[in-house]
Amino acid sequence: MARSPITHVETSSQGLIALVYGSNFNITNSSGTLVASTSSDQNDVVKVEEPGKGPIVAVAFSQDGSTFATCTNEKNVAIYDVGTWSTKRMLCIVKRATALAFDLDGTHLLIADKFGEVYRVSISDADSKPELLLGHVSIVCDVKVSFTTPSRVLTCDRDEKLRVSKYPNSYNIQSFGLGHKEFVTSIATAQFAPTCAVTGSGDGTIRLWEIESGQLLQTIQLEEFLQKYYQDGRAQRGVNSFEDRNASTERYGVLHVRAVESMQAFVAVVERIPAVVVLPFKNLFRDIYTVDIDRAPTDIAVAGSQAVVSLVPNIEDSANDDLVVALELADKGTVAKDLTASLNAIPTQQVEQASPIPSIYVWGNKMYMEHPKD
Repeated sequence: MARSPITHVETSSQGLIALVYGSNFNITNSSGTLVASTSSDQNDVVKVEEPGKGPIVAVAFSQDGSTFATCTNEKNVAIYDVGTWSTKRMLCIVKRATALAFDLDGTHLLIADKFGEVYRVSISDADSKPELLLGHVSIVCDVKVSFTTPSRVLTCDRDEKLRVSKYPNSYNIQSFGLGHKEFVTSIATAQFAPTCAVTGSGDGTIRLWEIESGQLLQTIQLEEFLQKYYQDGRAQRGVNSFEDRNASTERYGVLHVRAVESMQAFVAVVERIPAVVVLPFKNLFRDIYTVDIDRAPTDIAVAGSQAVVSLVPNIEDSANDDLVVALELADKGTVAKDLTASLNAIPTQQVEQASPIPSIYVWGNKMYMEHPKD
């Protein structure tokens, strides 16, 4: 038997850590002690109502940490009161979601979907219907709200664009960020740099933008920092990954970019590469470095000065492998051993064999499909 892998990690401003596996999630405090769960039957753990049918594909905490939301691939949205872990709202949306975000005052949940639309849902009004905010002509891959005054809605899509829209009248477009060569997977905003946004992409770059104008301020080519992981064999090349690419394929597709408020930095994880990229920020990215981890990541979240990284399972020995690792970023990424041990001690579902994590290039890249040749 093997443990179901952690597919998503999210943290709150109050120090909570959410670990998602399949259709369930565990919530821990900042020391890794389990406090709430959809699957645990421990007496001292709050049992949370399951979010609905199907695997969870997106999660988010509100800015003040008082509300938590999930969405499954069967279009079920669940919104929870973090104080009691009671359900505030459960609803079924029309189209499959790709990302969630709360507006800054926490009154509405924004839901991005595979049909290129973003809706907002009232947290308190159980009878209200989702309200269409904006639309793309391609899959919306991520949605965030800026810390500018007034706040903006930031969305990115499979057609290489970052879009900045006014809020809540988001049919009014403020700007576009153009320059990526492949699908844009992730957006990060930060209170220490409220006028800027950071994006990661399947084109192997991380880019810094000025939100209001859409001006590209800086481009980081990840190959410069990560090619060493391919050269020494620690990263997995794209063997049979693309029908018209060979086994020497080296890719630098960004999975997630996050802000580290306590350090005025950003961090990112990249598909197939066992490392965390740390990007200190002072008007621009400076003195970029990497932190090694045991295996390739599936997601990353930040709590204070610590990063919590979920790991791709070792298919051959997933029963004994760690599912997550916590890193102390203020100490150049040394492993936070106590938190790592606590998080990995929490049980997840038992499965016959851990399934491989699909590549982001399956859905993200319009030119290549990740299917081996027959």
